[in-house]
Formats: sequence, structure tokens, C-alpha cells
Amino acid sequence: MVGDHYTDPILDYIGRILLEEEIDENFNGYRFGANLQDIEKPFYDILEQKYPPTSHDKQPISTHLEASHDSNDSPSISSSQESAIESLSSLEFQRGLEEGMKFLPIIDELALDLQANKIENDISSINLIEEEERRGNKGKKNSGMNMDLLEGKNRKLPMLSYEEPIRDDTFDQALLYHGESYEREEISSLHETMRSKANPRGDKESHIDLRDLLLRCANAIAINDHKIAYSLIKEIRKHSSPHGDRTQRMAFAFVSALEARLTGSGCEFYRHLASKRISTTDALKSYHLYIKASPFYRVSYCFANTAILHAVNKSSKIHIIDFGISIGFQWPSLIQSLANNRKDISKLRMTGVDFPQTGFRPAERVEENGRRLRNYAESFNVPFEYQGIASKWEEIRIEDLKIEKDELLIVNSMYQFCRVKDETFGLDSPRNQVLNLIREIKPCIFIQGVFNATYSPFFVTRFRQVLSHYSSVFDILDSRVPRDNKYRELVEQEILASDIMNIVACEGSDWMHRPETYKQCHVRNLRAGFEPVPIEPDIVKVCKEKVRNFYDNRFFIEEDGSWLLQGWKGRILYGLSVWKPKLE
Repeated sequence: MVGDHYTDPILDYIGRILLEEEIDENFNGYRFGANLQDIEKPFYDILEQKYPPTSHDKQPISTHLEASHDSNDSPSISSSQESAIESLSSLEFQRGLEEGMKFLPIIDELALDLQANKIENDISSINLIEEEERRGNKGKKNSGMNMDLLEGKNRKLPMLSYEEPIRDDTFDQALLYHGESYEREEISSLHETMRSKANPRGDKESHIDLRDLLLRCANAIAINDHKIAYSLIKEIRKHSSPHGDRTQRMAFAFVSALEARLTGSGCEFYRHLASKRISTTDALKSYHLYIKASPFYRVSYCFANTAILHAVNKSSKIHIIDFGISIGFQWPSLIQSLANNRKDISKLRMTGVDFPQTGFRPAERVEENGRRLRNYAESFNVPFEYQGIASKWEEIRIEDLKIEKDELLIVNSMYQFCRVKDETFGLDSPRNQVLNLIREIKPCIFIQGVFNATYSPFFVTRFRQVLSHYSSVFDILDSRVPRDNKYRELVEQEILASDIMNIVACEGSDWMHRPETYKQCHVRNLRAGFEPVPIEPDIVKVCKEKVRNFYDNRFFIEEDGSWLLQGWKGRILYGLSVWKPKLE
């Protein structure tokens, strides 16, 4: 057999054909071509095209085939035969390729059609997803959500949006200080709106104990009782709503997180929520709503900025490093205060540190902050220099901060330290590494704001803790903001829901929101080589007056050692303190 002498499967196949006794000795290339014509011609008739004439410049191959029929026990193929076979194969392949190409559309048109279809399909899918989100079905197991498409929607489409304003009247109204009468008036206007739109049925609107259903569902998930868990999720969805009372709104956010955990898709859903790009204008209006509804951020920024003004004293060159600058709403009022109280400032340097954003522009937010703050500094005639750093905090080195010897250095961090990894990821945790970096640069003061909460690594206990904490937050919003306010819904179902999704549905390195109580932070800071700075009495006085004059008595401010604490209905929610490195 030829196959015993030739291992190449093509030569083996050709050898078998050459040894086939039924081959017509008179077969030649023209007969093969005629058969090809018989196959091709009907296709040309269908397309109403004329079949091209056959070229007759091919050499007959009968002599080569006939030579293969020599009666030898071990047939061999001469070099001329090999050449003829290769020539035949290449000729027929080329002929088939050329003829086949005639049936294909033009490449450019095909690419354009495919691209158009892709865009149309993507937009249709996105519209379908958004419609489901509006109906409150984004947490259902079989909703058909394509998470890659969802991330693409949020990461890529905003690149086509209009350029947002760096500063306008809306920014000035929310971020600058206009006097106590202005603050009192805008808070009173929200209170009057709330009274005029109050729900006459109150909290009786939700007669189902949704908190109990949520806790039972969490227990069912913990013991892998999927049947009970799914039935409870169905029941909770029936009675929860993003537009209902405080409990219904909270349950709507929590049930999506529970279902994501049950289906094992928590990380994907969290990345989807976290990648949503909230416009700076919407973020500003949500922030403005929140400071009118509660004193927490107004007091926090007043506390930090007053501490900075006390620290700078007669220094003319100031460098503020803000770990977790976010959208930078804290700083326009400080620039305004420096302009009004310190005419001798030679330079205000600011380094804004933030976590990198998802997508193609990880530093977009910190860069936008720089443009906005530079605009405010120019309007108040304050010499200003800005550097933005979008990076994991533990990866930042001293040289990245570009500290100069003759400047007064201040470090600020408001409510973002909880997103830095803790001891769960090693004894030398990233959180301790960042504190060590701050100590090494030897700031004049280190101002820290923390969420007063702690979450257990055990799921059921953690769920009870996070449910209790966010119950107070939803209660504040329902008590202070009308239910039809669209920015309240944005805060609840975008910002708060994203944190809830991460805490409830994620584990391991994907669980990133890990706050500590103010007492735990106190111990950590002491171990890192810091010592607390006593709170100035006038700072406490100003903060307490703001709460007493502008808000109701359900909010409170109290001191515990070097900490200023804020809360609602007896629950401590926020802590503020000032630190400095210990002298060696």
C-alpha cells in the first residue's frame, strides 16, 4: 500500500486514487473541468449571470495518471508526477477560490452591515435592560442580563455624552458659604416641601414585616436552602418598591443583594452598579439634597476646614493631601475662607488621591476635580497648584506626593478609609501601609472621618449588622425628604444600593466596603504611631449650633475623648478626629 510508504495523509490519499482500477484511463483535466462546470453553472443561472468561458490552456494529465498504472508491487511517484499533482491541486484550488469569491458580498459593505447590526442590537439590549431596571426586575435570576454589555453601556456610552460644566451657579449654591440665613432658608424650604407632601397613612402603608422576611431569607441562604430562599425573595419583591416607604425602599435594595448572593452573581452585579457613571451635576444635586436633609457632611466639612484654618496659622505655603477626594465638594468653601481670612497665602497646593475608576479613563474624576478647584482658586485670587493621583492607596510612595520642604503639610481623609483592605488580606494590611505612609511624611495634622460600623466575616451576623445600620440611613431620608424626589431615589438605589450589594453579596477580595467603629480606628491609629489632638472648643460649638439651629433634635452631636460623634435617634453613624505623628 502507498500508505505504508508515505506518512503524509495527502500523498496517501493521492496514492489510493492513482491505484484505483476503476479510473478511466482516458480521464483528463478537461473532463474534470467539465464536471466542475456542471456544478457551478446552476448557481450562475440562479444569480442570472453568464457563466465565464473556460480557458483551454490547461495541460492534459492523462499521461501522468496512466503512468501510475504500471504493474509494480511497490508503486512509486516520480518527480514529474508529483509536480503534475501539485499543479492540478493548486489550479483547481485557485479556480474554486476565485469562483467562490464571486458569491460573497463586498468586504467593506459586509463590515459596515455587521457594525450597524451590532450597534443596533447593543442599543436594543441596553434599552431592554433599562426598561427592566425601571420596572424593578434587575435582580431576577433569569432576567437575561448580559453583565459584559451592562459594563460596556456604562463605560463606553458616556464617552459620547456632552462635556459637563466645571462650575456654574448650581455648584456655587451648594459648595460655597452664603451665610447662616441662606442655609436656614434652604433647609426650611425642604422641610416645608416635606410637610406638604407627607403621606397621610404614614408607615402603616407597609403592613408586611419586611425586616423579618429579609432576615429569614439571609438565614435560608446561609444554610443553602434554595427553595425557601427563592420563595422568600419572591415574597419580598412583591411588597418592596423603590418608590414606597422607608422599609419598602430598603427591602428593595437588600433583596437584590440577597438574590445576587444566592445566584453567585454578586461580584458581577456590584461591578455593574459601581461602574455606573453618575454625572457630576447629579452627584452635586444629590449631595446638596443630603446636606439639607442631614447635618452629617455639613458638620464634617465644617469640622475639617476649621481645623485646617487653625493649623495653618501664619504659614503662607500650604499643601493638603486628600485621601479619598472623590468629587472634591469639601474644598471650594475652604478656598473661599482662605481668601477671606488669609491674604498672604503664597501658594495652596492640593494633592487629590482617589481610587481608579473602571473603564478607559481611571483618572477622569481626579482630573476634573483639579479643573474645578483651579477655577475656584482663580476666582478668589488664591495661588493654586493641583496634582491628581488615581491609584490604590497602598501603592503610593512618598516621592509620588511631591512634598516640598518649606510647606505646611496637612492630610485629610473623609469616610473613604473603609475601602482600603484590612487585616483580612494579611497582617501588614494595606490599611496599615497607608497609615505608615501618612506618618512618614510627618503632616502637621491628619484629619479623619469614619463610618461608625463594623461587619462580621460571618454572613448572617454581618447581614444583621448592615441591615441595622442602613435602616437608620433610609429612616433619615424618609423622615426628611419627599418620596417623589428623584435625587433621593438616586442616593438610595444607586449609591446606597451599591454599598449594600458589595457588603451582602460579595466575599473575599471582592468585599471592599469594610468600615470600623471609631474605637477600632482609634486603636489602629495609636498602633500606627499617631497621637490624638484635642478638639478645639470653638469647633465643637460651631458644629453643635449648626445642628441645633438648622435640624431637628433627632440628630445629635457628642464628644468622646478626641472624637466628635454624629448620629440619629441614639445611633452613632459618623466619627471625626484630628491626629498628629508621635515625636520620636
